[in-house]
Amino acid sequence: MCRSKRNWTMIIIFICLGLLFWGCSQSSEGNSNTENRTNNINNNEENVDEVTLEEWDDNGEPVTVKVLYPWGEDNFESDIVEKFQDEIPKNITLECVCTAAQLESLEEMNANEITPDIMFANWGIDDLVELGMLEPIDDYVEKYGVDLSEFDESVIATYRAMDPDGEGQLIGLPTFVDTVGLFYNKEIFDLFGVSYPDPENPMTWSEVLDLAVQMTEERNGVQYYGLEMGAGLTTEEATFPLREFGINLTDPDTGNVLISESPEFKQYVEFMDKLYSIPGLYDPSDEAREIDRFAEKSAAMNISWPGYLRWGLGGDPKDVENVGVAPIPVWEEGGKGPQLYAHPYVLNKYGENKDAGFQVMLAIAKVDAMDPLKSPYTEFSPNSNNENYPLYEEKNMKVFWNYEGAIPPKKISKWDDYVDVEGSLPRLGEGNMDINEFLRVLKEESEIKIKETKLK
Repeated sequence: MCRSKRNWTMIIIFICLGLLFWGCSQSSEGNSNTENRTNNINNNEENVDEVTLEEWDDNGEPVTVKVLYPWGEDNFESDIVEKFQDEIPKNITLECVCTAAQLESLEEMNANEITPDIMFANWGIDDLVELGMLEPIDDYVEKYGVDLSEFDESVIATYRAMDPDGEGQLIGLPTFVDTVGLFYNKEIFDLFGVSYPDPENPMTWSEVLDLAVQMTEERNGVQYYGLEMGAGLTTEEATFPLREFGINLTDPDTGNVLISESPEFKQYVEFMDKLYSIPGLYDPSDEAREIDRFAEKSAAMNISWPGYLRWGLGGDPKDVENVGVAPIPVWEEGGKGPQLYAHPYVLNKYGENKDAGFQVMLAIAKVDAMDPLKSPYTEFSPNSNNENYPLYEEKNMKVFWNYEGAIPPKKISKWDDYVDVEGSLPRLGEGNMDINEFLRVLKEESEIKIKETKLK
């Protein structure tokens, strides 16, 4: 049924395009340009003239784009319809298919013959691929003359590396890009007589390690900690140094675990081992995983996302007066930051209005993903009317977006999900294993998980 519907849809689209370009050809000006554009698009030639949003909007018939969005009608209206109404072509009306891009929800939706045109893949694309719903967008990028260099190179490279066919096709367009930086407590730096981090140039991880040693000490009856990377030094934030290498931990084709042969992975583990070995820094107790020492003002530095100023430190400007921000540390001078990612919008292979859907994806991407500090919609931007913005005033927020993220391998391995680096870090921190044993045990555990998954 989906193929039949799709075939009739394509016939209607081509008839509409033919009528559209016939009407344009009656004009005394631009007749040859219109003819060339029609021939190029229909023949899928390489040098396709740009079809701008304005042209698409002016000439388009009213159309409804169905958007798969997981958080209900009210949020869809405020976060999508109202937010992007000035950027989305005026002939397009948005309709929420309010469900999640997860296997069970998608199967139920398809059984009810509900067909979204675009989908917010905030849980990833694996379930969409399993159901054959994902359509690469390279043809649409070319057709509408989209300049991908306007988006972050690391994000676009990641989307190509996610192509399940391994052909480097673009799987979608980005929303807000997840970036990270270094937060520091000026009072603790002053207490230990340490200079603040450079606001423009990132420190190396070796330099951060030296500072962590200097400021992990008891002073005036208070135990201070030189560095936090998430609560307990074993959360997702503790893996950011590893992400700067842009490597696979497993072979994308065979699932073979590569960590014991990877010099980059060993370098990361050696760094974490040195960090955990600083006397007084690492607390092996379960309670330590629940304590944000930086928020409690006993940690000198922390690695986190820009919104941490709000959701991590209380949201009151007075709470962050003595908090500075600096670039994310890197492995060597001039090195790359962590590989960047943004939850994508993707096209549904069976959507009825894919061209219009692509225009909606593009409008969202241009607002959300290009320059958050100039956007009127992000809470960090001086142009924003968001009530949270005063929290970010006088903070050097540009440090979160002025670094280059690591470029991933040409094909990202789905088997990496079975290498639980984050979950294994406490064993390294407890000091009961040397580095070689840690690598061996993690590899063996990962191999078992991958084997079991393949058997299923």
